[in-house]
Amino acid sequence: MTLDEQIRAALDKVCDPCSIAANAPVSIIDMGLVRDWSVDDEGNVVVRMCVTSPSCDMGGHMARGAETQLAQIPGVRSAQVELDASVFWTPDEMTQKGKQILMERRQASLERSPVKPQQWRDHVQAQEPADLS
Repeated sequence: MTLDEQIRAALDKVCDPCSIAANAPVSIIDMGLVRDWSVDDEGNVVVRMCVTSPSCDMGGHMARGAETQLAQIPGVRSAQVELDASVFWTPDEMTQKGKQILMERRQASLERSPVKPQQWRDHVQAQEPADLS
């Protein structure tokens, strides 16, 4: 396995905490949070990533998790993750695998729950007076 493949595999082990809380763990790779990485001749790895929202306070936790995983790769001398606040993340950044995981989790939740999204709209529409014009 090449060093780039090992880096990708290591980053793939780090999951977005909100996806874990939703019982649908999605890696920072599949969430599209990892923008790029570089490795110098001495084995120093620098990863640039973003978070899903400017108000996300879990970026530091994800960065530390990524650095811990990267440090375990043979030949990596140091690992540094930089959070890039200039990137505006959207769900379009996600991989197909990440989108599939979240879609399956959402579908499973909908099947278990008697409540449907925005069901209140049906109630409001049923109570609106008929158009008499």
